[in-house]
Amino acid sequence: MTVHSNLERFAGKPVIDFRKSGDIARFAETAPRLRCEYDDKTTLSELLDAMLAEPNSGATQALVFGLWAENGETYEVGPTPAIEKLVSARAQLPDLSALFFGDIISEENEISWIEQGDYSAIWAAFPRLGHFAVRGGNSLSLGSIQHDQLHTLIVEAGGLPKTVVDQALAARAPIRHFELWLGSDEYGADTSVDDFSDLFAGTLFPQLETLALRNSEYSDALAEAIAAAPVLDRIRKLDLSMGTLTDTGARALIASGRLGKLETLDISHHYASPEVVEELRAATPNLVADEPQTAEEWDGERHYYIAVSE
Repeated sequence: MTVHSNLERFAGKPVIDFRKSGDIARFAETAPRLRCEYDDKTTLSELLDAMLAEPNSGATQALVFGLWAENGETYEVGPTPAIEKLVSARAQLPDLSALFFGDIISEENEISWIEQGDYSAIWAAFPRLGHFAVRGGNSLSLGSIQHDQLHTLIVEAGGLPKTVVDQALAARAPIRHFELWLGSDEYGADTSVDDFSDLFAGTLFPQLETLALRNSEYSDALAEAIAAAPVLDRIRKLDLSMGTLTDTGARALIASGRLGKLETLDISHHYASPEVVEELRAATPNLVADEPQTAEEWDGERHYYIAVSE
């Protein structure tokens, strides 16, 4: 599976492409999306300039940046010019509270090919920013996140480097929704369950409500660690979807006896047997277990695959 659909809504608002003057009239009610197109050499930076010249654009609360590289080689290779332009225009966007960088689908650029940038300057530039999401792990840096309003942090990748995971875990912010797509070691992922020990111990993010460690090649290890950890008693939603969860991880969660407090447990795209899924369903009030998978067998071994890698 790959990411095949662009955002239709973001931060509760409809996503509308901005290409030219007049495309958007009510900026406060929409999430403008800026993205390069194959037949147009207009850059994201130029689109941002054009948007900011529009009446009422200063009311923008949610902003989406899409394609900045046509098959990896176009007018802005990487989002750095757009990031810098956005930061320089911070005074013109005083109400910006939600930001997505990388609304790029597989037909435009595979997730593992997306070249990212450094977002260190974003945190100080936008004090009202509550929701930040980014797609693509190559050359990605979150920097040192210190923010009084940031409640949602989402990093989507086909292979997420440990350096980025460490930066996310080090965030000093009132995080309520923490979501990482960990990805495959074939595409740069180099983390392990041990990297999350402080998070599972409950020493990070005291306001955490949703823990989403998705798209992982070691979902069973994550499930076993979470099942024995204090964090399970604090969160409302646990998301281990898009990964490689088998009966081993599912049974560890069941054996914890503590799933009853969860509002939602999502294991979609999983390798658990129907029997164990039913046991899990009986142990938690709202189980989402869509997209059951079957392991591939070759060379005498079973092979399990995450949902999004390349």
